[in-house]
Amino acid sequence: MYIKDFENWNFVKQRIDKEERDINIRAGEIRWIMFGVNVGSEIDGKGSSFTRPGLIISISGSNIALVVPMSTKIKDVAGYISFEWKGEIISLCIHQIRVISQKRILRRMGRISENKLQLFKEEIKKFFNL
Repeated sequence: MYIKDFENWNFVKQRIDKEERDINIRAGEIRWIMFGVNVGSEIDGKGSSFTRPGLIISISGSNIALVVPMSTKIKDVAGYISFEWKGEIISLCIHQIRVISQKRILRRMGRISENKLQLFKEEIKKFFNL
């Protein structure tokens, strides 16, 4: 059974908040992101740094990004978009899309094409009836 480690996440979150980092991110990048420990069914990060891959959908100014968490679990239900990336099938968990501080964004894993990014944005719009 998975036990949420809110106490350790609180220490990591305080450290992240104090850090001054100048990172250059772009829409379409897949990055390691500190998603943390969240409430209920909200998707969590994994490991001691509470991270998981996420797709950068858009950037707002120099401090905020709209991101979609990723998972290796493939589900054929609304809210998940499966695609191949680096020879592996993975899912975008669009039902878990969120706005985060760029302080949470870490190492770049790669980038998807502009065409694929536009397709994903259209799927997000459809899912949320935008």
